[in-house]
Amino acid sequence: MKGNSVVGAAAYQSGDKIYSEYEHEWKSGDHLERIIHKEILLPPNAPEKYLDRATLWNAVDASESKSTAQTARRIIMALPKELTREQNIELIRNYCQTSFVDRGMIADFAVHDDDEGNPHAHVLLTMRSLNEQGEWNSKTRTEFVLDENGERIQTANGKFKRRCVSWDGWNDRGNCEIWRHEWEIMQNAALEKAGREERIDMRSFERQGIELAPTVHLGPAASALEKKGIHTELGDHNRIVKAVNALLIAIKNKLKTLLEWLTELTDIISDQKKLESPGDYPLLSVLMAYYDLREKERWNWSNGARNKGGINDLKEKAAVLSFMKDHDIYSIKDFARLLNATSGKVRELESDKKAKEKRIRDIDAILEAVKTLKELNPIREKYNGIHFTKSKEKYRQEHAEELDRIDKANRLLHKLNVTLPINSKTLRAESAQLRAEVEAMLPELESVKAELDEQMKIRSHVRKALPEALTFTNQNGQKRFEDVSEEVQNKEELEALLEASVDWAIRRSEEIEQGNPTPSRIQEEERQIKNQQTKERQKNWQKGDR
Repeated sequence: MKGNSVVGAAAYQSGDKIYSEYEHEWKSGDHLERIIHKEILLPPNAPEKYLDRATLWNAVDASESKSTAQTARRIIMALPKELTREQNIELIRNYCQTSFVDRGMIADFAVHDDDEGNPHAHVLLTMRSLNEQGEWNSKTRTEFVLDENGERIQTANGKFKRRCVSWDGWNDRGNCEIWRHEWEIMQNAALEKAGREERIDMRSFERQGIELAPTVHLGPAASALEKKGIHTELGDHNRIVKAVNALLIAIKNKLKTLLEWLTELTDIISDQKKLESPGDYPLLSVLMAYYDLREKERWNWSNGARNKGGINDLKEKAAVLSFMKDHDIYSIKDFARLLNATSGKVRELESDKKAKEKRIRDIDAILEAVKTLKELNPIREKYNGIHFTKSKEKYRQEHAEELDRIDKANRLLHKLNVTLPINSKTLRAESAQLRAEVEAMLPELESVKAELDEQMKIRSHVRKALPEALTFTNQNGQKRFEDVSEEVQNKEELEALLEASVDWAIRRSEEIEQGNPTPSRIQEEERQIKNQQTKERQKNWQKGDR
């Protein structure tokens, strides 16, 4: 916050009404966004009174003597929509604590949302660190400048050369990249913990090597209509282009995940099964084991929940089996074949998209260059008509910006082998056709993503069933997957029963140590354990009957 009271920013993000002692007026926090959560985090040496928002930020204002001083650092951060409200609050709290508070800053953060589902966080950070007494340090300090031998450098007047440096290093430009990277890591960790497949990459698309389809400049008229909620042709095109870009990124991330998993799966089977051709391993049988395990998990549920879960599983099972039948997937090798085919299709789509994008960008650049030459033609002609060197140089200096734009336009047209005059109407028609072809990629990419979603579902099910299946198969590999799932379920139930028995035994021994427990109490707990054992035996007998 530069040149203004930070109290206003604190009031806005928290929704509190705070009196600014610097500006002698109340700052209102009224705004349309919903405030989900607000919190202040203090380092160990900060006075507890700074947990009060008004006290904190008025003290920050009072620590500065110049009206142009930057009183705080403000950051606005988008939060992952894939996480719940509680998970996002935990995420931003942990990030502020690790990246800022542990380094000595005070962080005041608030989580906002709006009606369109746009969760984001506002963070205010102090610019000055605190000493051990909880008092504000200076922002800068001076230090001696040293030569290559580590010796102080003496000036002509006999004094040693000094320079001003940041007290704590918080203003170093490199911090921005560090904080962005830490935010990326913590978001991805939170998404993984929540069981989500999405991942965040804080690098720009250019740094990631991703070329996105260009959107169209709306212009003032279309922009005004879009802001009022009125859709325009150009606005609709830009929305489709953004959807194409987002879909392609999501598809490439899913492909990467599936290809890495397939390599890992093949290695696991090869190590544990000692197969010469792990690709022939029966993927379909593993999926059957998964659904068999799901059915057994529901045996202890209530009738309503069991029936509802069974119907949902039946629908999903039918869809998955239909997908596998339509694509002839029966083994890991078949799955790899489909995945490679999908990967090749995506590469073709991306290559086609890049070629169209490049041509669209070239056409836009050509039209803009020709427009520039047309607008600045009088200046160019006058410059070319001056024959005296001094007069020409003077005119060049007076119109340096315009003449540089002319030179740049001419260089671009030469690079693209454009001969003037051009047919602007033909170029615009070509550009419109190419943009339409990019838009037409949307349904095709949606179809690819839908297929990958089904493949991700297969991956998820196999990951749940396969480790246990590999563990329980015998040396000859003859054990049926139904038997494997039966053993897994029995093992889980046995462990639960043993746990209950151990808990009972511990409680009984503690009672004996403290005094003689009443016989009725012991008999009642013994009766409960026996009843549980009887129910487990009946359940196992029913399973054998099936």
